[in-house]
Amino acid sequence: MSKIMVAFIDIENEEGYLEYQNSVLNMFVEMGIEVLAVDDSPKAIEGKERNERMVVIKFETEEAFYEWYDSPEYKKILPIRLANSNGEVHLLEEQNLKF
Repeated sequence: MSKIMVAFIDIENEEGYLEYQNSVLNMFVEMGIEVLAVDDSPKAIEGKERNERMVVIKFETEEAFYEWYDSPEYKKILPIRLANSNGEVHLLEEQNLKF
């Protein structure tokens, strides 16, 4: 079953984060990973506004997520993200509810 990754990223150093962003986007293209949404100012319908980037990415399986996340290529750029931002990453199970 497909997995959806939702990340909340508080970018502290835009210039430093840009290096990570460019590298990870290239990885997504090369690996055929579907980026569903990226928004630097998501609109809160309920709850508090978050002044953070929200990212939503679809992976075909949980294994596909870890194939990317645990890859040597990603491990090489992850420290760039961690040095330039704070955030949360969540992995959700996609639901195809039909009524």
